[in-house]
Amino acid sequence: MPITPKHSADALVKNKALSHFLNFSRALAAVLVLFFHIRTALVVPYDSLQVHNWLTRTLFAATSFGHDAVIIFFVLSGYLVGGAVLKLDLRSSHDLWGYWVDRIVRIAPVLIATIGFSIILQREAPLFECNDSSVTILGNILALQNVFVRPLCNNLPLWSISNEVVYYFVFPVMIAALSRLFSVWLAVSIVFVLLICIWSLGLAPWDDTNIVLDFPFWLIGAGLWFIPDRFNRLRWLALLMLSAALLFGRLDAGKNYFWFRDLFLAASFSFLLVTFLNQPMPKSGVRATVATYFANWSRWFAEFSFSLYVIHYPLIRLYIYFGLNSGLHGTRYTAITPLIAAEFVGLGAFCILIALGFSWLFERPRRFFKRTIVARLGIS
Repeated sequence: MPITPKHSADALVKNKALSHFLNFSRALAAVLVLFFHIRTALVVPYDSLQVHNWLTRTLFAATSFGHDAVIIFFVLSGYLVGGAVLKLDLRSSHDLWGYWVDRIVRIAPVLIATIGFSIILQREAPLFECNDSSVTILGNILALQNVFVRPLCNNLPLWSISNEVVYYFVFPVMIAALSRLFSVWLAVSIVFVLLICIWSLGLAPWDDTNIVLDFPFWLIGAGLWFIPDRFNRLRWLALLMLSAALLFGRLDAGKNYFWFRDLFLAASFSFLLVTFLNQPMPKSGVRATVATYFANWSRWFAEFSFSLYVIHYPLIRLYIYFGLNSGLHGTRYTAITPLIAAEFVGLGAFCILIALGFSWLFERPRRFFKRTIVARLGIS
């Protein structure tokens, strides 16, 4: 094909540093989203707090990177899924079927189970008039929650899943068009892509969840496959840029110019990702011991990071429901104490534990799901 990635390194080779850095990034991003939502659900905004002590500043500083983590997820998805697309022969129906089966078994079982779980909680633990219609539920099942319907009222983070699914479709269409693999199906697909663009730019809000505005961050991840193998490893510069991007996001300018804020973050994180390309893991000494420890922890956590991302928000809402009904707490906290910080950690640990079990049920068996779909469709 005219368009192919320039480096052929396998992103998931265990003896390569990149594989473990990807796992570490997925795990850390999931934790950042989790604690961001716990804090925003339980505590009033910083300016409304009654006390601004060191504990308050520390907790707010550590739990203010929820949206930044979503941008990192987009870059990682662009690199992993975009790389898979670049390796496809788009003229082969076998490759295309394989690609879509892989995407379906990765997303659909977890998404459908999450929606079912969220709807049960809406009915059994109603909170703040949260009761979605059948149309909204069906739209979320079809991953259209940021296209034609809104996300479930007790699972707002599902908006990014819709963006992901759209990018899974749009990117192969772009590559096929650039490769001049014209066909009737490509023409229909291009029309569909144009309709999504028109809707997103014309009817959807121009905010940091917009499908078209977020697509460049996903494309940056896919574009990393075109970086030459012998790229200069300026890791300290990359870390400095990433720190600057995170700091910029905390400033008023970053809040006012959200697209440039997210672009800066996506570019700086991608730069850091590049410094791990084709780099081996340390083989001896203290560095090897520390790297092995983090690699094992990251791999374990990354395996259920997707489940944690999609299931944590309804669990937080469930906790608030029982807290209100039991008198544990009423409105959101206006001051941070060590006991409240411990409550944060306990709720986070509870969400992680449930997500781990959820992953075992619906995320881990994806190879079984794939074999079942392939057998039903008769794909060789």
